[in-house]
Amino acid sequence: MWKSMLKTNRLEIQMEALSQVVEVKLQEAGAVETPGTAIRLSHAELMQVMHTLLEINRTFRGDETYFEA
Repeated sequence: MWKSMLKTNRLEIQMEALSQVVEVKLQEAGAVETPGTAIRLSHAELMQVMHTLLEINRTFRGDETYFEA
């Protein structure tokens, strides 16, 4: 059963715990009537995306890395 984890006017994130799948739906700004784009990620794919987003966040903040990946 899908469980909504985050919902804004442009973004919705749902998870299905039994099959370990996450669905991310994005809506274009100002496009209320048209359906948005959805992507489903497995647990492994979600971990890769999270790692990448954390690296981007560190770069934006100007953090220094202690080791190279």
